[in-house]
Amino acid sequence: MTYTVLTLGCKLNQADSASVAGRLGGASLAVPMADADIVILNTCTVTHRADREAQRLIRAVRRANPGALLAVMGCASRRDAEAFRAMPGVNAVLDSAEALESFLGSHAPSPESCGRERVPFFGDRTRALLKVQEGCDFPCAYCIVPSVRGPSRSVAPEQVAKDFTALLDAGFKEVVLTGINTGEYGKDLGWSGGLPALLERLLRVPGRYRIRLNSVEPRGVTPALMNLLKGEPRLCRHLQIPLQSGSDRVLADMRRDYGAGFYGDLVEGLAGEVPGIGLGADVLVGFPTETSEDFEATLALLAGSPLAFVHAFSYSSRPGTPAGRLPTLPPKVVAERASRVRALGQDKKETFLRSFTGVEMEALTLVSEGGRGRALTGNFLDVTINEAMPTNHFVRLLISGSSGGRLTGSVVTRPE
Repeated sequence: MTYTVLTLGCKLNQADSASVAGRLGGASLAVPMADADIVILNTCTVTHRADREAQRLIRAVRRANPGALLAVMGCASRRDAEAFRAMPGVNAVLDSAEALESFLGSHAPSPESCGRERVPFFGDRTRALLKVQEGCDFPCAYCIVPSVRGPSRSVAPEQVAKDFTALLDAGFKEVVLTGINTGEYGKDLGWSGGLPALLERLLRVPGRYRIRLNSVEPRGVTPALMNLLKGEPRLCRHLQIPLQSGSDRVLADMRRDYGAGFYGDLVEGLAGEVPGIGLGADVLVGFPTETSEDFEATLALLAGSPLAFVHAFSYSSRPGTPAGRLPTLPPKVVAERASRVRALGQDKKETFLRSFTGVEMEALTLVSEGGRGRALTGNFLDVTINEAMPTNHFVRLLISGSSGGRLTGSVVTRPE
């Protein structure tokens, strides 16, 4: 049976979808949505827009492929399984690990017929996602994730190492470690050393590859992790560290476990200790208790920081969370604030890009576009190359400038 997996939401969802796709046959059985025997929709529920997008996609699947077996999985299905069961055209709601496993056991090809395809399938991507942790114990007032993902649970280090090696054997040159809260890795297992110790174990695997971390909470960025980022060339100098607000008062209302000063010192320290590091932040705009003064404090922290990538998200009230009981700010106010954060973020990214003009950088080639090559640097900069290049190779580039949010460069050292 052929299949399609549609994915909404975060990188952890993407990793889950890739695992499902691998189980269903990988490249050998993947087809466009309109032609698939099985369509699986992996949902997100972090905002009300994500909920609406899932509903829209279900209707789109049914219009394009009325005969397909349509199953819904992911966070929205766990939050409100009955709502999806009541939707016309939904054949199965996989609202638990057991339900998903039962479905795959009934519809996935046997391991013998899949062979290497049992490795998570990422389409034509050169970068693989590897889930090392699931769930969250943090009590953030705005977040629905703990109630749909459950408490923090780490994948055993032996299993992580096995999965990591399998991805390298499948040809991936970059592996991105993902989780809801990767900085908490190992605490539930009594794993000494946490995330840095896991990284050290993986980095003992020989080969030409690189490891990238996804998002790490501020207090998860320990001195041990900073030392690895500084000293290990195969660990990408790139880190997304959620900020959410630059106001101590709002951070307290959000139930975050740090203050604005701690965050500012952290990113300044990283930028000073790890040359060229690409630092990103998530900013939650329009929390119910955010005043104009609180918002200006956020802008000031961002403007004075070494952050290169700023992602602004408008607050979305989630029933069942503490903040969900609070009256929300006017939508126009939230939209205007989010627009200002995005504009500032674009300015900071352009400044960061320009700082690499004339610099030689190593990058991993991606799929070419329009006869020109593309590559991604370790610090998460997208480079357009002046000639087509084979995919999934490390090259050394001379950066000549930037345009449209990307660097431009020429090849100094041919693919390895």
